[in-house]
Formats: sequence, structure tokens, C-alpha cells
Amino acid sequence: MSGKLLARACAIFLALILTACGGDDNSSPLAGSPDGSGGSGDPTTPSEDADVGTVELIANPVRLDTSTNASSSITARIKDSNGILLQDVPVSFSANNGGTLEVTQQITDQAGVASATLTTDSDPRNRTVTVTAQAGSVSRSLNVEISGTSISISGPSSISLGGSANYRVTLADADGSGISGQPIALSTNRGTLSASNLTSSSNGSVDVQLSGGNTGGTATITASAYSGSSQVSATQNVVIAGDSFAFTAPDTATEVDLGVEQQVTIEWQVDGNPVADGTQVQFSATRGTLNPPTGLVTTSGGEASIGITSTNSGTTTVTATDPNSGLSADLSFEFIANTPDSINLQASKTQLDLGETSEIIAVIRDASNNLVKNQEISFRILEDGSGGNLSSSLDVTDSQGRASTIYTAGSNTSGRDGVEIEAVVDGSISDTVTLTVARQALRLAIGTGNEIEEPDSVRYVKEYVAIVTDANGAPVENANIELSALPVGYRKGSYAVSTDDNWVLSPSDPQFCEAEDTNQNGQLDPGEDVNGSEKLEPTNSAATSSSSITSASDGSASFSLLYPQSHCNWVQIELTATVRVGGSESVETSRFYLSCLASDLSNTDISPPGGTEGLYGVAQDCSVDDFTN
Repeated sequence: MSGKLLARACAIFLALILTACGGDDNSSPLAGSPDGSGGSGDPTTPSEDADVGTVELIANPVRLDTSTNASSSITARIKDSNGILLQDVPVSFSANNGGTLEVTQQITDQAGVASATLTTDSDPRNRTVTVTAQAGSVSRSLNVEISGTSISISGPSSISLGGSANYRVTLADADGSGISGQPIALSTNRGTLSASNLTSSSNGSVDVQLSGGNTGGTATITASAYSGSSQVSATQNVVIAGDSFAFTAPDTATEVDLGVEQQVTIEWQVDGNPVADGTQVQFSATRGTLNPPTGLVTTSGGEASIGITSTNSGTTTVTATDPNSGLSADLSFEFIANTPDSINLQASKTQLDLGETSEIIAVIRDASNNLVKNQEISFRILEDGSGGNLSSSLDVTDSQGRASTIYTAGSNTSGRDGVEIEAVVDGSISDTVTLTVARQALRLAIGTGNEIEEPDSVRYVKEYVAIVTDANGAPVENANIELSALPVGYRKGSYAVSTDDNWVLSPSDPQFCEAEDTNQNGQLDPGEDVNGSEKLEPTNSAATSSSSITSASDGSASFSLLYPQSHCNWVQIELTATVRVGGSESVETSRFYLSCLASDLSNTDISPPGGTEGLYGVAQDCSVDDFTN
């Protein structure tokens, strides 16, 4: 008795100890120890409603360049109210002001960490992006500075009264890459700018001209892009000197033959009087060779002149500068080649719809590959099955060596390369280009694969595709394709078991009978009832999923053929697709027996579709009506 009392007392004592330690049936592991070991530093595995205490948010780096490949790693560490790292907690990241986040780990790992990557997403604005991470009801934000985009102005520091100079404004990101397609605002407090608002080109630049006017002083050119806190701006001070510093020769419309030296002269006056003889003027040019090559000459009687020649055609801009004050002036004129050696003829479009137009462009070059200006080009049609025409038979080459005419396609197809156009320069130098007027439905194909679908126990469905192309094989979009599936004959026979235990036709070459509806009007006309059944055999066994379909951008259109399973192997049909475009018609047909699903003929324990006897009888004679189904 005393032993039982002692055992009961020990059990009660142990229960009290476990209760005091939280070790009853409903107890949970100690915080930070999923297995109840009580160890510190290990993350908990929280429930769906995790008790999030803090969110730590870190960005590395905290400043980004505006280059396209700049990125910052965003790390969020989640802890509970006791500072224990929390595992398996979903974290929501967000960024404003054009920042783009790629969440690389949304659920916290064993270290309580979730992460994302911040990029500028090709937004080159200088700005501050606020990144926010939220876990449960707790969130934390931090700012990432994105900077490096700048705008600059380059050009002469001084111009003369009444003179003008060109200035280039460039908008670039932190890598120095030009930013295209951005509005740039321009202004000056003195003189006149050629434009006040321009859009940056593909290299991020715009060009503007400052005219000095008749009042001396300092003009401040200001260029700016973007707005608000993202705005970037630059200024350029330009002295509008009291001097008169302007080119007097040649005229801006001057054309100089290649290899011929052209004298360029600038006149320099101070307070209406010629500058002192021997004053230096520095010349430079964007094309051509200066004489003397240094470009440095001195004035005489208030004028300074220099020679320039070129071996390649195109516009040159000559700049004259006072080396001391930066006073500057520009003059542009053109070097031209005038001896044609070759011609290249191209068309803006070589495949045309009926009545469509194409620009026919001739480019003329000399023996040194220079573009040749002011040459008369004659155009003519050598061959044209479409009946098209040219807008003009003559044109004169421009500074790019180009002359052109417009070809308009006729109302008929030409066949592939059926239009040939010739351009001739200097009476004997010629080239040709060929066009095709055929962008209408001239080719049609229909086809299928090797699979049959069995949507239910009584029907088969077979997928088909129709493809519409022009004479060049180019796809024709939005062509209307009409479909029909009509019977052209039937077989008479039965099924037998083959040596390899499959259902096969018996005899192996069953009697074929032509369809009785010879005029395909759907009515039993005199002389059509060959077997005396008083009805037409065979019936229309198959139907297309639609009576007409429309081709997509790749020229294709899909449709289905639906027919009863019991008609497979016994009925031959003709599938017809017809397309009409621009008054022309193309027809494609395909004859075949309605096929059976292989698996329906491979199990001889189950009758083939429709039974073992032929759908239209077994007698090998078309005049016999033994159709009993």
C-alpha cells in the first residue's frame, strides 16, 4: 500500500514540474526554438499571423547612377518583438518615382531575410526613389538617390555684332550616353536663338543658333530638361563683342567642285575701322584641307583669307576665331562631285498591292565613291505586267546624290519580279530594279497532321490549316477562305481480323462506287439512282467547323473536320478551300477517305466503329442495294 502511495506522489510531483515548465499537451516550443530546445539565434517558424516586431531595410548601394545597368540590392530582415528572426514571413516590396523592383525572395529565409533588386528601368531622370518593405502590419522605408544625368552646352564664347554661331546642347546619363526623345527648353537674355524648344536626337543632342543682334554685351544661353526636382540645366556665357567679325566670301549657297581651291575671307572691324594689320585669325573646317594647313593667318586691311579644298563631297562649316578673345563666326558651303561613275537603283517597297506606290531611288557616285550632285537622271519602265506608271521620267540629284520618282502599280498582277524599272545617268551609266505586284491571294494550301481527336464515343474531329500567300510566298492577311466538304464516293465491304490481330478491310481492295449526286445539287435527279435505293449514296458525312475562315497575319487559318465514327473508311470526300481577293480566285482541293482512330481498330474484342459490315453494304457491286443500316 505504501509503495502505491509513493508512486502516485511521484507522478503528481512530475506533473507539477511539467506544468511549471509549460510542458502540458497544449504547450508550444520556446521562442526561437522550433523543436523546443530553447536555443537562441535560430529563426522561428511563425503561424500565418506572424507577430512581426521590426522590419530592417538596407540598400546597397544607397546611390545609383542613371546608367541603364545600375542596380541596388534591397534587403529586408524581419524580427518579432523579442528580436528573434522570423522565417517564412511574406514581405511586400514597393518603389515610387519610377523605380522598378524585381523581388528575388519574397518569403523570409532562415536568416529572416527577404530581398529585391532596384533598377532605374531606363528612366534617366535624377530623382529620389522611396523603397518600402512591409511584413504583417509593420513597414519600413528608405530613400535611394538616383543621379548623374546632366546637360551641357558647347560652342564659341564670343560672337560679333550682327554675327551668329552654332551651339550644341547635349543631354546625357551618368555613363555619358545621350538621352533621346526628351524636350529641351532654350533661352537667352541677349540676342536671338533659332529655337526655344527642341527634342533631343538619337545621340541626346540638339543644335541651336545664336544671333548676336546689334547690341554688345554678354548673352547667357540657358538649356534645361525635365521638371521639378529632376530638372537639369546648364548655361553658356557668350560675349557679343562690339567688333564686326563676319565672312564676306564665299556665299552660303556656293558649290565648290572637288579638287578646286576656294578662298574664304572674313572681315574684321572695330568701331567701324579695320582691325590692325597682322592681327591673327584662326580658321578650322569640318571638311576639306586648309591652306596653310595650320589655319592661322593674319589680317590685311581688316580682312583675313585662307584657301580650302576637298576630295570628298558634302557640306563644310568653316569657323574663324580670334585666338585672344574667342570671337567667332561660322560659314557653311558645299563641295560637290560632278563626274558620275556608278548608279545604284533601289525601291522603297518591292512587293506591292494593286494600285500601291513605291519610291524608286537612284544614288549616283563618282569613281572615288563620292555622292554626285546636280546630275539629271532619266527613269523608264522596261517591263510591267500590272500596267503601272511612273510619276516622272526625269529628276536631278541632290546633295546626297539622290534622284527619285514614284511608281504606282497597275490593276493587274505582274508575277514575281514582273516589273522592271531602269535609271540612266550621263547617257550610258544605268541600273535596274524589279518589283512584284502580287499582294493578293494567288496561292492557297490546305493540310493536316496525323492525329484524330475523339471528343465523344460517336464523333471524330480532325484539325486542318489553310495558308494563303501571294506569288512571292508572302502571307496574305484577312483573306476570306470558303470551305466545303462533299462526298465523291463510297466503299462496299466489311471488316475482318488480320494476322496481327487488327480490324482490316475485307476484301483488302473493296468495291469503290462513285457518288450518285453527280451534279452535287443535293437532289435525286433522273439517272442518278445507280443502285435503285431511291435515295442518294453516300450522304454528306463530314462538316467543316465553319463555312468560311479568315487568314491571320501569317496567312494561316485553322479549321476542323467533323464526322461520325461509323463513316470512317467507307466514305471518300473532297475538301475544298476557295479564296477570292482583288477579283482573282484560288481553289485548293483534297480527296481522301475519312480516317479511323487507330486504337478503334486495334482491339478485336470490340467491334470497329459502325460494326463489321460496311456502311453501304458488302456486295462488291455498285448496282446492288444491300445497304441495311
